[in-house]
Amino acid sequence: MSSEAPILDSSLGLVIKKVSCQRRIDLSQYNANFVRRRLNVRLRAKGLKDYLQYTSLLDKDPTEYNALFQSLSINVTEFFRNKDVFDAFYNQILPKLLRASRQDEIKIWSAGCATGEETYSIAMLLNQASESYGRFKFKIMATDVSNKAVETAKKGTYAYSSLKSMPEKFLTKYFQQVSDGNYQLDKKIIDSVIFNVGDILTTLTPRSLDVIFCRNIVIYFDRKTQEQLFARFAFSLKPSGYLILGKTEMIKDSAASLFEPEMPRERIYRKRIRITN
Repeated sequence: MSSEAPILDSSLGLVIKKVSCQRRIDLSQYNANFVRRRLNVRLRAKGLKDYLQYTSLLDKDPTEYNALFQSLSINVTEFFRNKDVFDAFYNQILPKLLRASRQDEIKIWSAGCATGEETYSIAMLLNQASESYGRFKFKIMATDVSNKAVETAKKGTYAYSSLKSMPEKFLTKYFQQVSDGNYQLDKKIIDSVIFNVGDILTTLTPRSLDVIFCRNIVIYFDRKTQEQLFARFAFSLKPSGYLILGKTEMIKDSAASLFEPEMPRERIYRKRIRITN
């Protein structure tokens, strides 16, 4: 099969319907040509001839859904992705945390940290705030299911393409261009993060957190799993702690009893305070 073999719309529709029924993810919202290209990658990887064989594979091997979703993910991981979210965190959320924390340590969990770009963006903001607002303690924990991604994150070396949204002052202050054309992050920022391999659904989650960043991950789970995940997050957060999701993700249904919108456009939610008699 060629790298861009044509795929019948009816066959494509079968895959879209199966993914929607089994994982509640609507692939029809993606560009059809993009979906075809990405699915062709999976067919070649599995040595399959057509989408009928692929739908059978999804039945036999449900883990293939994970590979499919990874293939469909647009590789736009970068520092300060959706900068307005980071601006809101720095200007609106962080001052509230500092007023509430007093002498306590601010604790943040970067769930699904991938290769570390988002996590280190958080770390740089906290370091900047520490210099601007007065020194304070903070702890950043980062986890991802991929051991390869975590090992990459620990190195702190990045191509310039992932730095394109980086504020110039941070690029100058925290990065050093190395001989191969990549950029090396300052060791102080690297050392401020604790990276571990872990599944956000099954690995023991941190406790007494002030903020959880979990962006562009929840969308890959079915509704029931999403509700379980939100419950885990609520359990991990302090009263009135914050959960920050991706721009296409929302809290609704039963999870709305756990979180309330703080800054809806930026997908920043606050844990609801339960009042007991």
